[in-house]
Amino acid sequence: MGRSEQFIGLSPAAKGFLVVNEVPEKVCKECKRTFSRDLEIVDHYIGMFNTEYPLFRHRLINGDHADEFLQAVPWFGGPMFFLGLRLHDLTELTWTEEEIERQSSPN
Repeated sequence: MGRSEQFIGLSPAAKGFLVVNEVPEKVCKECKRTFSRDLEIVDHYIGMFNTEYPLFRHRLINGDHADEFLQAVPWFGGPMFFLGLRLHDLTELTWTEEEIERQSSPN
């Protein structure tokens, strides 16, 4: 069995928060193409094969920010990277133990 890294990413709660509160993507006024947000890298983590992965700062519509952090790294055929989101007031939007267990278990 091969080993691989699995990027799980932000929790459903964090994703839902960003949908409502993050500065929207940029849209070109002329061609109407959507461009990604300007995300600042605030930290990083290292994967199983010494690959560096960025952690981003998300700009919020109220002028504040929220930073990604590495919440948990359970092992299932390789590391599984679960990210949390820390708001400017230090509130954290994270995966629950049940959500992590569900994602980490074979179906």
